[in-house]
Amino acid sequence: MKMRNLSLTVILAVGATNAFAGDQLTPIEPVMVTIPAGSFEMGSTNRASSQPIHSVNITEFSMGKYEVTVAEFARFAKATNYPLPTECRHELDGWFKPYSKGNWENNALNTSEYQPVVCINWQAADAYTKWLAKETGKPYRLPTEAEWEYAARAGTTTDYFFGNDENRTQVCEYANTADLYGENILQRDANTSYENWSTGMANCVDHAAYASIVGMYKPNPFGLHDIVSNVLEFLADCYVNNYENAPTDGSAVVTEDCETRSTRGGSWHWNNWPHANRGDIPVDFSGGVDGFRIALDGKAPQQSKPTKHFVYKLKQAQLTEQKRRDSHHPFPEAVTNLAIEQTDKNITLKWDKSPLENVTYRVYKNSIQGTVFKLLATNLTDTQFVDSNLQLHKYDYNVVAVQNHMQSRYTQAVSTAAGWVNTNDRLQAQWAAEFAGTSLTRTSDESGDYNFTGVGGISEGATLTFQVVAEQAGNYELTYRVASPRDTKGFELYSNNKRVGLNTIAKTGGYHEWSTQNGTKVYLKKGRNTIKVKSLDNNWKLNWLSLN
Repeated sequence: MKMRNLSLTVILAVGATNAFAGDQLTPIEPVMVTIPAGSFEMGSTNRASSQPIHSVNITEFSMGKYEVTVAEFARFAKATNYPLPTECRHELDGWFKPYSKGNWENNALNTSEYQPVVCINWQAADAYTKWLAKETGKPYRLPTEAEWEYAARAGTTTDYFFGNDENRTQVCEYANTADLYGENILQRDANTSYENWSTGMANCVDHAAYASIVGMYKPNPFGLHDIVSNVLEFLADCYVNNYENAPTDGSAVVTEDCETRSTRGGSWHWNNWPHANRGDIPVDFSGGVDGFRIALDGKAPQQSKPTKHFVYKLKQAQLTEQKRRDSHHPFPEAVTNLAIEQTDKNITLKWDKSPLENVTYRVYKNSIQGTVFKLLATNLTDTQFVDSNLQLHKYDYNVVAVQNHMQSRYTQAVSTAAGWVNTNDRLQAQWAAEFAGTSLTRTSDESGDYNFTGVGGISEGATLTFQVVAEQAGNYELTYRVASPRDTKGFELYSNNKRVGLNTIAKTGGYHEWSTQNGTKVYLKKGRNTIKVKSLDNNWKLNWLSLN
């Protein structure tokens, strides 16, 4: 009798396990929202890729209320053994590392199965929709660009469904974007910053550092959550450069050679952009900020049992997450009256003492002026800091107040003055005392840290000024390290405001093919001199100048 009871128990246990395993392979149909038929003006005059603005007629369809989560995607992965990416760009170290080991269920960014699935690619997202359609008998698919913009706008004509939000003070109610809370965690985990990056930080707090559990923010008028920003969303369309000959019925653009697909929305990391802004992504790219949501023709179907169970579990996860957010300490006020004093040996920073109790300070510094800040010093209790590591080029400092491990917003940055470079040293691009009509970026050349460039290279009329110290008066031979896809008119050179001569630039083979070329002789007086470069053409880059 005991044996029989034991056997029955085993049989029931095995049966329960098998039933559970089967349930795990049953699709969780997405929670869908019916999007009514209508027409709208698609596009924007703000970007060439979003023109021309054109009328589009949309038939009734339904769209995922949320971005597809890890929990939903897991059923597809286990049921199909689809060859999903095993590496993606997900680890942060100063910024995103190149591809490293990681996948949809094991990456450095996801901590909940109710966050959007990432570290997949467009191909995997498309395969998921096809599996979902096959298993349910319903034609689930990826949304088209026109459907996405129509659904996101929800009948509005402003940048976002909640307004234009030019000062970015409202977005945190509706989206997970680059904000002060994210900055705190980003600096803690990766020693990098949103400050001076892309469009900077929102002037509000969304309480999420990485991808948020879906549905934590207010929906748009159609009931869609996270449509402004959480993760970037894959779409059905092949990406094309503009809307010339675009469909007017809301269908997807499909071309024969389709290695790049359209994306919409923003991400917690790359910030938020107006609904009309377009993006693109290679079909095989796997990243930590890229996901998707689902579309379906016709009205939203009734929820299946697995979907209802998912909704219940999601609600519990949302409540737990909201309690965590409600417990966050307030952020201290920003530091005031930050000032800089510079000598030949030291940089001294001074600022006002915070009126709050138990406040410490952190000092940040960037590599060159205008770039992202890196932590230099922390746990300071004094309102003064001395940095003896002077460098020749311009760079910035910033100071924040810290209370309860939360740091304030940055204050107005203070900058160093450019140093004077000896003629024995190359005049590296970043050592320019002043420049206009061009920008600095990390160089692809093996010689030097940065180079001057811009859209189409250094622009015609751009100017660069260097401060040079000559140990003795005389003529110096000019050489310069450049890259250019064509022969250019080059640049004029001025020494102490006097024109020296013209220096042409011979093509090197491309923007990443560098060569050292010879220029005119330059007379320098003993002591301090200014050297000015005035560009006469575009399509060239400069790494360094040398005077020997």
